[in-house]
Amino acid sequence: MKRTLLSLACLLAASGTHAAVIDGSIHQILDDAGVRIGSTVDQVKFTLNSAGNVTIDTLSWEDDSEDLVTPDGIWQPVDVNGDGEIAFFDSVIYLFRDDGSLDASDAVASNDDDFTDTYGDGSIYGFDAYLSLALGNGNYILAIGAQNLSGSEAIAGLNTDDADDWYYPVTCSGAPSDYCDYADFAYGDYRITFSDNVSLPSGQVPEPATTGLLALGLASLGVVRRRKA
Repeated sequence: MKRTLLSLACLLAASGTHAAVIDGSIHQILDDAGVRIGSTVDQVKFTLNSAGNVTIDTLSWEDDSEDLVTPDGIWQPVDVNGDGEIAFFDSVIYLFRDDGSLDASDAVASNDDDFTDTYGDGSIYGFDAYLSLALGNGNYILAIGAQNLSGSEAIAGLNTDDADDWYYPVTCSGAPSDYCDYADFAYGDYRITFSDNVSLPSGQVPEPATTGLLALGLASLGVVRRRKA
């Protein structure tokens, strides 16, 4: 399985429309002593050829925290993306206009949790971020990271706030049928489903944004660039 992977797949819906889907991973960042100091932020570019309503639906959370999958009172791990592993995080997304020089003035919208509309892509808990909004035509950047991601960190491409929330990204310890006890993990996988009016550049691979990593001298560290075997 690849740890950072683009799946520019088109899913055929019953209506005959297609949704653009992209898969990737957020990685922990460790200091020289092996202590977690934050996590990466991915930036995904897309184009809207004509004005319209756009939906952006994330999928990552793999703990049945609402008892939706198995209503037995035990919050069990669920492999929501079907990749054969449990690796997830509490997602936060920021949407920006792409004018070639990303800064705070480009901010359009953001979301952390959504306990109403996020479930259409297979989400099992409202910690999966979701946006639905009217946008003008043009180019945009979507930044995705873990809980406590700020707007400035989304721009810089480095999330240090989540060092306080040490458990993101995480996996579930114990057997698959057991209660999900969070345990540190090197990465957390995500999937983003865009509405069918969004165009994603061919061959785009979501990678950690380099600005913040360069600031820490981490851009070449294997801990943030290793692939899944």
